[in-house]
Amino acid sequence: MANEVVLLGFWPSPFVARVKIALAEKGVQYEYKEEEDLKNKSSLLLQMKIHQKVPALIHNGKPLYESLIVVQYIDEVWKDGPPLLPSDPYLRSQAMFWADFVDKKIYPVGWKVWTTKAEEQEAAKKEFLENTGLLEEELKDKPFFGGENLGFVDVALIPIYSWLPVYEKFANFSLVVERPKFIEWAKRCMEKESLMADEVVLLGFLPSPFAARLKIALAEKGVKYEYKEEDLRSKSPLLVQMNPVHKKVPVLIHNGKPVCESLIALQYIDEVWKDKAPLLPSDPGLRAQAMFWADFIDKKEKVWAAKEEEHEAAKEFFDCIGVLEGELGDKSFFGGDTLGFVDVAVIPFYSWLSVFEKYGNCIVDATHPKFTAWTKRCMEKESVSKSLPDQQLVYDFKLGGILTCNRPVVLLNFWLSPFGMRLRIALAEKGIKHEYKEEDLNNKSPLLLKSNPVHKKIPVLIHNGKPVSESLIALQYIDETWNDKAPLLPSDPYLKSQARFWADFVDKKVAHFGWKVCTTKGEEQDAAKKALHDCLELLEGELGEKPYFGGESFGLVDVTLVPCFGWLSLYEKFGNFIVEAEHPVLISWGKRCLQKESVSKSLPDQQKLYDYVVQRRKELGIE
Repeated sequence: MANEVVLLGFWPSPFVARVKIALAEKGVQYEYKEEEDLKNKSSLLLQMKIHQKVPALIHNGKPLYESLIVVQYIDEVWKDGPPLLPSDPYLRSQAMFWADFVDKKIYPVGWKVWTTKAEEQEAAKKEFLENTGLLEEELKDKPFFGGENLGFVDVALIPIYSWLPVYEKFANFSLVVERPKFIEWAKRCMEKESLMADEVVLLGFLPSPFAARLKIALAEKGVKYEYKEEDLRSKSPLLVQMNPVHKKVPVLIHNGKPVCESLIALQYIDEVWKDKAPLLPSDPGLRAQAMFWADFIDKKEKVWAAKEEEHEAAKEFFDCIGVLEGELGDKSFFGGDTLGFVDVAVIPFYSWLSVFEKYGNCIVDATHPKFTAWTKRCMEKESVSKSLPDQQLVYDFKLGGILTCNRPVVLLNFWLSPFGMRLRIALAEKGIKHEYKEEDLNNKSPLLLKSNPVHKKIPVLIHNGKPVSESLIALQYIDETWNDKAPLLPSDPYLKSQARFWADFVDKKVAHFGWKVCTTKGEEQDAAKKALHDCLELLEGELGEKPYFGGESFGLVDVTLVPCFGWLSLYEKFGNFIVEAEHPVLISWGKRCLQKESVSKSLPDQQKLYDYVVQRRKELGIE
């Protein structure tokens, strides 16, 4: 089977970084496509009709979404590489729990640290430190969360490292002081080749001829790189971190190490990637001459001249062209018969000619024909033509500018929770006897607090004294541990990833909006009704004509969604709409599911559920 792998990403995204690391760990070759503007998404990303977000991994034409699901898919498909998840079901469930904890408690809180202020920022900072403290406790004395080797949790968490300077700058605290064990772990991770292997990033600014130089050189060498456009009026933390002296573009970042100043970076590129298209000659004398002429143009150009100096700057530029024509002589390029160091240094100014002509009151074609002929030869090279900005663009710019028990299996739950219902259904499907313990959420039991010290929430599955939290993680644990009966997930990795995606979709959308329909009013309720309708419509589209989401058999998505079926009468009652009229396919599916004893015996009594919601609405002041 061919392995055509494409990754759609956006450079600052830690979720995209996870997928890159996992692919590198597995040694998977892939094509990376940068989504440069998420407000103007590419046609390829827009084809992902269900989930138009990055990262999106496309494997042999099949799209996968949600970074943790994608990383798990990578681990299951490319088994020859180092495993990210342990083979033991319990250890695997714990890894998935902590990765989920990172998703829910680290990244969202970290975002608030630098995007809020005053009391809200202080609260976020406190929570961020508390959550990283929990991670340090989980790490203990292990080199990695995965033990001796980089694993699933490490891959999920390490992209946060790039954001630490941002958190520290905007929240005025240092994790080096507050969380030294966390920092030591991060540094160990950063020594991994998968995080550092020939990763090339270029920080640039489109009109900059100096950034264009590096684009041309990298293209000549056939070096793949990630380009990051800078807003020079609001410089990125990465630019400030990578070039703290000048805080200017371009900056070439190679395996995490910055190289500043364009001519220095050009020479670095030529020395590092020396197996193709040499820019500098091997002869020391000729090399010195090439470096002299490149330095000459750097000292003479004044593309950023102040307004009152523009005329003089343009005149000086044309004087330089005359001198350069003398050096060029009858050669095709300054480098002789091939594009070289001086050519790469000078040609980006071609994009500025219309600006110089305006202020210098001169037409280059007429006054410097030899230079014009040289520019045309350069522009015939794809490395040049595709690297330079359009002259009109430059012109316009310049002008404008995350126990013990008597039975081996215990379920801690609250009777109405659809998340707990999922586990009851799955255990019933597998024929697993268990002890059910009802929790009072206003007075949580010591067992709950001990079993889920991170979230202190239900449901918690306790197997042989070991707790598994988060319902979707617990469902997969049940499926993997008791795998001799009623499989919930398909064996095919792609189909498995799709089931995980839709289960995650139900988790994030359906249960959320359904609760809002029951517990809000007015515009907020109307918005929730519309969102719920849209979600159910998407689910009907995915179900199609299949009896179950799992095909002919009841599967993970069915188990995840069917507890919401018990709430439909409440959606109708409090939302004032008829679900069956609008979503008949889902109603037929729900009725099929209810024929299964595992489902019918797990859903709560409708009147009891209704009475509970009415009481909650009164508490919220809705009734």
